[in-house]
Amino acid sequence: MKIKNYPPEKQLKIVISGSGGQGIMLLGKLIAGLATKKEKYTTWIPSYGAEIRGGSAYCFVKISNSPIASPIIDKPDIGIIFNRLAFKRFKGRLEESKLIILNSDLIKKTDLPSSIEKISLPLNTMAAGCGNVKVANIIVLGVLSALKLDFATYRNALDMLNFVFHKKEIRKSNIKAFREGRAAVKLLNH
Repeated sequence: MKIKNYPPEKQLKIVISGSGGQGIMLLGKLIAGLATKKEKYTTWIPSYGAEIRGGSAYCFVKISNSPIASPIIDKPDIGIIFNRLAFKRFKGRLEESKLIILNSDLIKKTDLPSSIEKISLPLNTMAAGCGNVKVANIIVLGVLSALKLDFATYRNALDMLNFVFHKKEIRKSNIKAFREGRAAVKLLNH
């Protein structure tokens, strides 16, 4: 599966939104890190709610082959949405996106245009199956890798996960989650 009209002419704009504790910021940092490793210009801008866990959390990631003038994103190419509140917050911005990845455990239905490609996966259930409910974000990294985004190659992402996660058990569950995300996209294509 490939995203329609990718790569974009100038920049790839990604919004990742959910609640504190869902790994929103880590996923954004990993995506930005992978792009930087491929010698892309990147920006990563986090936004936290007042609460530490359970409050609103989102970040913007921009990736470009040329310098980026502003890190702010009005209309993302890709929306990664982890819960219903996040969907409500960004729905207006997502209506012209090329792809939206949704957590179907927490978002049951959307009324977005049919022109938007949607990948709806039970991320919480899948994460629990990996032995760690906190790896839903890494499942999404696997999804992005399976979409053949030029910066999120299988090898680069695995190298990044091995670098970031030092404890063996945590690294193991994150690598399993990454592979589950890739496998889920392959199943959607059949």
